[in-house]
Amino acid sequence: MDLPLSSRQLNASVLRIAVPHVTADANNIQVMALFNEHKSLIGLPVLEQNRPIGMINRHIFLSQMSRPFFHELYDLKSCIAFMDKTPLIVDASASLDFLAERVIETGDKAITEGFILTEESQYIGIGLGLDLIRTVSDLQAKQHQQIMQSIEYARVIQESMLSRSRQSIEQTLTDWCLYWHPRDCVGGDIYAFQPCENGWLLVLADCTGHGVPGAFMTFIFASALEKALSLAPADEPERLLAVINDYIKQTLSQVHPTADAGQSNDGCDAIVLFVDTRNEQLIWSSARMHAFMLGVDDEDVYTLESDRKGIGYTDTPADYQWHRHQRPLRSGDLLLLVTDGVTDQIGGARDIMFGKKRIQSLLSEQRGLPMPTVSAALERALTEWQGKQPSRDDMTWFGFSWR
Repeated sequence: MDLPLSSRQLNASVLRIAVPHVTADANNIQVMALFNEHKSLIGLPVLEQNRPIGMINRHIFLSQMSRPFFHELYDLKSCIAFMDKTPLIVDASASLDFLAERVIETGDKAITEGFILTEESQYIGIGLGLDLIRTVSDLQAKQHQQIMQSIEYARVIQESMLSRSRQSIEQTLTDWCLYWHPRDCVGGDIYAFQPCENGWLLVLADCTGHGVPGAFMTFIFASALEKALSLAPADEPERLLAVINDYIKQTLSQVHPTADAGQSNDGCDAIVLFVDTRNEQLIWSSARMHAFMLGVDDEDVYTLESDRKGIGYTDTPADYQWHRHQRPLRSGDLLLLVTDGVTDQIGGARDIMFGKKRIQSLLSEQRGLPMPTVSAALERALTEWQGKQPSRDDMTWFGFSWR
């Protein structure tokens, strides 16, 4: 899809941000000093004769240098030891249309880490993926048709960010289901999946809002998750939630409240789920997310334990610690995670919420059936329940059966 004309008339130079840079002979002490001096610096370009050769990611660099003995080993070594050798490099004269296509091709790395801008192959600064999305959206605010075109394009970017996880699920699991349906063109629900050495990690989050505001929050969440995974292992979901909470609060300036009435009180509900395939264990931490379990020997469906504190938000402490839960898995166990867009959907004869009990009853009725069949049954039941009522929120669910 082409961006509207107003977006194509501008080029990538409008996104240029002047930031410090280093050369390949700089050591890691100098890199650390720059990151400490410039707290908002996400990526540090590395140049050779003023030509970009790589980018050092702040979160990856700081997490690596915090490991035992890394200072002693790497302080005086060249900074290229921690450099991404294949960052996105774009000429400043490139159109925003071309830049957006390159960002999609590169994946979520260019969105979360940024990209390098050049003129005649000479470095002039960096740009940020979020600024790209924001600029395109602002340009299209002049006309409704332009706005809709930009949102459609944002959907392509958002779906591109999610596609990697869906492909990993397809390659890793055998009996599973995934339903992602934003209320509007783009949405505030996000999922992430990552295979690990001794299992796999699934994260499902329902960010504040829907539409464009919700989509912006999903990009912030994606960045927070990336940082969390660089600081904590996948089998410690309680630590991952804590890092995500701190990142979101820092990003939205919730750590040091001000008198500004417009201060953000945004965040998300989320669950981090780790399946230990080696020891057949289910490990999770949950921030107000609905999760239903039907054990192979259980008579009834029950809900997994969840903390009542959301992630981010002004009333969640920056140092809040989510609880860690664990239970064994047996062949035939079924798990379903749903965002509250499903449970809160209004419908039925009395225009009331779909609720959790209907999901529990449906899972009991579908016991032993493949997860795609269970998912299709839930979708039919929800559509029938909703009737002519509009969707209230984004709807997402993920389920799997342990075999």
